[in-house]
Amino acid sequence: MQKIYFRELEVALALTAQAESLSYLSSILRSLLQSLSISALETVFQATPTVDDDVDLKQFLDRFGQPSDGLPVEILDALIPRIRGMVFRGYMTGWFETSPEQKENLVTALLSWVEFRNKRPAHGVLDAPTTALWAQNTAELIRRLLIVAADALPTVTASTLSALVGDVVIPISIPLVLGGECIVIAKVASRKGIWKMQGQVLSWTDAREVAVDLAPSNIFATEEKVLDKFKWREVPRSSKSFLVLNNIPGRQTANFVGRAKELEKLTAWLKDIADSRTCLVFGDGGFGKTTLVLEFFNNLLEGSVDGDFKLPSVISFYTAKRTKWTEEGLVHFKGISDVMEDSVRELMYCFSPVLGKEWYKVEGRALIDRAVTAFSEEGFTRDDVLLIIDNTETLSTSQVDAEELGSFISQVAKRIGRVIITSRRRELLAAEPVPVSQLSEVEALLLLQKLGKEYGARAVIQAGEARLRQVCKQLMWKPLLIDTLVRYIARSSSGLQEGLDQVLRKTSDELLEFLYEDAWARMNAAVQEVFMVLVSLASPLDGKCVGDVCTQIGVQHAEFQSSLGETYFASIVDHGDSYGLEIVELATEFFRQKKRRIPREESERLDKIAFKVDKQAADRYEIDKNYRMDRVADGFRSEFAKAAKIATIKKEYGKAAELYDLAILDEPLNSALHERYASFLLRTLGKAPSALPYAERATELDAHSADAWLTLGLVQYKLGDLKAGDAAMEKAIKYGKTDQLCLLRKGIARYHVAMHEPYGKRAMPLLKEAEVLVTLSAKSGSASDFYYQKNKREAEKYMYLIRTLVSKINRRGVVAGNAPQRN
Repeated sequence: MQKIYFRELEVALALTAQAESLSYLSSILRSLLQSLSISALETVFQATPTVDDDVDLKQFLDRFGQPSDGLPVEILDALIPRIRGMVFRGYMTGWFETSPEQKENLVTALLSWVEFRNKRPAHGVLDAPTTALWAQNTAELIRRLLIVAADALPTVTASTLSALVGDVVIPISIPLVLGGECIVIAKVASRKGIWKMQGQVLSWTDAREVAVDLAPSNIFATEEKVLDKFKWREVPRSSKSFLVLNNIPGRQTANFVGRAKELEKLTAWLKDIADSRTCLVFGDGGFGKTTLVLEFFNNLLEGSVDGDFKLPSVISFYTAKRTKWTEEGLVHFKGISDVMEDSVRELMYCFSPVLGKEWYKVEGRALIDRAVTAFSEEGFTRDDVLLIIDNTETLSTSQVDAEELGSFISQVAKRIGRVIITSRRRELLAAEPVPVSQLSEVEALLLLQKLGKEYGARAVIQAGEARLRQVCKQLMWKPLLIDTLVRYIARSSSGLQEGLDQVLRKTSDELLEFLYEDAWARMNAAVQEVFMVLVSLASPLDGKCVGDVCTQIGVQHAEFQSSLGETYFASIVDHGDSYGLEIVELATEFFRQKKRRIPREESERLDKIAFKVDKQAADRYEIDKNYRMDRVADGFRSEFAKAAKIATIKKEYGKAAELYDLAILDEPLNSALHERYASFLLRTLGKAPSALPYAERATELDAHSADAWLTLGLVQYKLGDLKAGDAAMEKAIKYGKTDQLCLLRKGIARYHVAMHEPYGKRAMPLLKEAEVLVTLSAKSGSASDFYYQKNKREAEKYMYLIRTLVSKINRRGVVAGNAPQRN
């Protein structure tokens, strides 16, 4: 973090206006002090014993709900002596101490800064002399603090943050760095049991607002920890309150949207004590089954579920899930042995925080008998007990296991208490079904908008409803994927499309495993091979292609369709005598990942099958082509170009180049096609020499095309030919391009030439020309032009770069001029 703060300090000092410099320096110091105070609090909590009569740490943490500039100084002043005495004697040496160079210690200087901030910028007037003085003072304070706190500042390693205090490593639970940028904390608060931190990234160019979920174990969650797994909860009722002994975890989200039908079904089942003993909540991974159940039972414990029906006296929540998707990726839970019996043992913790060894000596029916006896002795009946088992699909991977699981749960439901289970599949047991599928379009849109606003995802907030609906569809209306997208956009400040690329195409193997591994494990080997071949095909997927693959693998087409029906891998469009198949992008990448992991000879065998099936599809296409020769010519002519564009969007650049070549062979006189190919070679592949002949040909075929002349000019500039590029830009202006755009490109071209030879003779003249051209560009244009704002921002950016380079050259010239002359 020290390097990040030094980098931002340089940015602040480079600002020409003193007022701007002071403003940003104050933000840097605010962020730095907050980071150090959080680090000190973490150190005290993790590495020092609790002292009852010591500093009231909770009041410091509570004040982070609205942190003032003086709070971090107060925290450090109180905690540094404690850390020095109990952890590391050399912690932040210089905080209290003075030096020959500094007559005033650091804490006194910082208190003076706090007093100045409260007196002048916050409640008074800043004049020019005071601004200049405190800009200098604040910069000096930041330098001193970065030196004094070099070891106290956390270090960023991969995705973790930790501080090394002496020889003690202190993990930091608060994300003080996001995307390589530090944070200014504005608020830390808990809503519905979920802790969130709100603030802004420390950036002069884009100080975007961010909101981050904090781990349940973060230092702000300082409530007294209950050692017992179960606790009594008084549930308010319309007649009188009711006590429930439970271990229900907190909600998984503060932004629960929709699911009214599912919540009503759970309420109806809970009321129906006489007839239904078991309830099955089932659906695909990422649809929010666990989130739904926890939302329902947290509402129940808060008294928010309508109705005055009888409540269970004991509610136990047990997770059989071996993995959980978090912001840090996939977390694996280990040590789950015989988990069916463990779910009953978990229930018995309601009587004692420690189970005796007798509970581990019995299993199956004997364990159930012992549990029934224990509840009976405490005066509970089977209607007083409710057991929730989460993610039961992890408990069985075969038909025999599934039958055994169903039998065990039925026994528990009959004898111990009612049971709710969640699963990604329809388990083999008699249960009230509560299917959890995709969100509705309205619900998904609402969730996306709410999350975008909460996390400060600018691209989501600014997008129109139509675009957001399209995004929800691409994410299969899955709450998990919607949440993942919004968090990525908020942290990276990227656009919607880039975020979708990250989630749908560049997502980690861990997320794919989380979503699809259990369904994959339930398929037989032959069906798995069918999927691995299907994602290797170049042909469009339809019933005929799938049938060909099944024939080659040796599996019945109906068996494949049956396996497909149990998953959410693909969408099927029925055409009557055939069907179209579209495998969702995440599942496609999952199958490719599986194919990469099999032995090489097996992978090559599947590739040969894919090649053979593609050839069969091509033969069918040729037959169809000959049959419809009279109306294919026009459509086939544009198909190559369309396919090239699609391949470019998918970033299959080699394939795109081949398709462009085929398109040009088919349409040699199409000027626009030549211009698009030249643009692809230049912008996407960076091959200006290859782009030149296509750009020149485009202008020859259509001498009045502004786009063709613009692209030719850009190619010439990339090749370093300013004269030819300027001539092309003049033609582009003549035939319709704006002065704003073309003047900007002229200026940018000169800047890049000067950058390659900054101390050459023509560097300064080129930079002066560039400055004039960019200035003219910034002043020209019309606000009604679609690209006006974009070009204006680009002009401002290059004006800064040009002036920075001029300043750098001038400084070198001054140094050279003052050097002693040699005889």
